[in-house]
Amino acid sequence: MTADTLPLNTSGKILEILPSPLKINLMELGFLPGKRITLQHLAPSGGPMAFLMEETLLALRKSEAALIRVEQI
Repeated sequence: MTADTLPLNTSGKILEILPSPLKINLMELGFLPGKRITLQHLAPSGGPMAFLMEETLLALRKSEAALIRVEQI
């Protein structure tokens, strides 16, 4: 499953960042394997998604969240 398919207010453990030109950018933001993320907000009409990681709220486009493979916890 990828982060863009996480249900609202559900947590997931990052397994990997899929190959993409954005992989380094996502990892620099802190999206690293083993980290826990929680989907906090979901904009209507496929807009940005806000993920809570540790004490930081980060917004990603749906296409960017689709690059983060997670395991629901």
